[in-house]
Amino acid sequence: MRRLFGPAWAALAIAGVLTGTALAQGEKRNAEVILKEIAAIKMPEIPANRQDRAAVQEYIQKQTEAVQKKSDLALELFKVDPESAELPTLMSARWMAIPPFGPQADAMAKEIGQVLASSKNEKLKVEAQFAKALVALRKSQGKTDDAMPAIEEFLKAAPKDPRAGQMLYAMASMTEDKTKKTALEDRLLKDFPDSQFGAMLKGQRKQREAVGKPFDLPEFKDAISGETYSMASLKGKVVVIDFWATWCGPCVAEMPTMKKLYAEYKPKGVEFVGVSLDQPEDAGGLTALKDFVKSKEIGWPQYYQGKGWESEFSGSWGVNAIPCVFIVDQEGNLHSTEARGKLETLIPELLEKKTGAGGQ
Repeated sequence: MRRLFGPAWAALAIAGVLTGTALAQGEKRNAEVILKEIAAIKMPEIPANRQDRAAVQEYIQKQTEAVQKKSDLALELFKVDPESAELPTLMSARWMAIPPFGPQADAMAKEIGQVLASSKNEKLKVEAQFAKALVALRKSQGKTDDAMPAIEEFLKAAPKDPRAGQMLYAMASMTEDKTKKTALEDRLLKDFPDSQFGAMLKGQRKQREAVGKPFDLPEFKDAISGETYSMASLKGKVVVIDFWATWCGPCVAEMPTMKKLYAEYKPKGVEFVGVSLDQPEDAGGLTALKDFVKSKEIGWPQYYQGKGWESEFSGSWGVNAIPCVFIVDQEGNLHSTEARGKLETLIPELLEKKTGAGGQ
């Protein structure tokens, strides 16, 4: 599961401005009335039982309706009071809820163009530039020449906006041309070195450069047993580092295979370490981890970082998609950062290599 842009591109339609009872009677609704109506919109609560399909479908329908209503009201507010301080947030949410392709996206592009041409609200214009750049990025399919003009406009309008680094990172991730990819990455590291995405890029370069070198795993206490682990205590073993989370569907789906491999190879000198990207403790992340490990009878230690995607260790390695699996050899050197789906081959190879070396 990959995280790149916070707001999801939900498949919602652009609708016209709501025509409530007051409008139907020819009465003019002012900004205050519209804002009160927006404030009154309540998003539905996520069903406690996500296996209840009827409840989930009802939740999705109610959420779609609520988002659509707020989107319509945002446009109505723009027409009534184009300089409203609430518009940057409301219009941004409206634009993020529209898919980037098809007639809906074309209508949105026209709407954004009108905002950029007519609005005096500088914050709103920045949000319009961001939405325009994001659509161009999604449509480009990695072709920098198609997306960069709009991205450059956003960078010029908001050079200090943290999303600027995010935009460069996304463009670099999508670009296949190695020269252009490197140029974009270098620009990100130069202009936004301390940003979240700058750190992620540093981590990804670290992955490429660290293979064959000692792997630095911080000393940690197993979230389940409280026992302390470190690379020093694991030296002499093949170590599988599994970056995962209980909320990650693919991670959970692969757990039976991981358990099978663990049972087969632990007696032969292999240890697994789970690196959890579960939510902070006050959001229930630690409880979720403990409950899952207990119910699924997972036997290997768990390094609970406690900050989800913002966790320092996983972030320092550029882990922005899970499951992600590293494997470390018996000497403590990083053997591969792309071990997911390859453990059945890599583990025996490393065990045999050690046995062969010992026999010479």
